[in-house]
Amino acid sequence: MKIRLRDNSIRYRLDKTDIEQLQATGKTTSDTKIGTGALHFCIRGKTVTAPLIKMEPDGIHLVLPLSQLDAWYVPDQVGFELVFPNPDGSQLKVLVEKDFKCLSPREEDDSQAFDNPMNGKNC
Repeated sequence: MKIRLRDNSIRYRLDKTDIEQLQATGKTTSDTKIGTGALHFCIRGKTVTAPLIKMEPDGIHLVLPLSQLDAWYVPDQVGFELVFPNPDGSQLKVLVEKDFKCLSPREEDDSQAFDNPMNGKNC
């Protein structure tokens, strides 16, 4: 899972392995070790009526309705955006999407990424 934090937004990019794990076990996680601690990110599917996000002492937990995830697993569905109100009146924007292979080579393993729909097209 790739995570990008920017101001009041979080972008989750899940590869094939992450999505298979989410479908099979109901959750997928990513941990980043920092010194003696770790920052933990978790996406979990549950029988809830609405998405929710929680800041825990060890990281961020995103809970999504199973019906929303089932609709997203369809091959042509790239992602979806969520907006959560914060107590101070601001909003947290969350984007959950499938991770596509880069169009230009990088020093990054994208063997589990989805085929990029722009591959072979003029961009």
